[in-house]
Amino acid sequence: MAWRVLEIDDRQWNVSVSEERRAHSDHWNLVLAFRAVGGGTPSVWAEYPLSASSRSTLLQQAERIPDERLVEVLADRLR
Repeated sequence: MAWRVLEIDDRQWNVSVSEERRAHSDHWNLVLAFRAVGGGTPSVWAEYPLSASSRSTLLQQAERIPDERLVEVLADRLR
């Protein structure tokens, strides 16, 4: 199930979130996955500049990201 659904250029994108922790780091980083509804376009992955010491805190912070900012991140990756 998508975390959020966005629309860009008349196309809908499902957004999923994931948490990533690198070796020797105490912080979790937010990673976004964008998948076009209906397929036909490769998935787009983007690390978002947000980190926290716990996964739950990171996901709480992610909830406050406005859709407009997510659209910007996806548009930058599609260029």
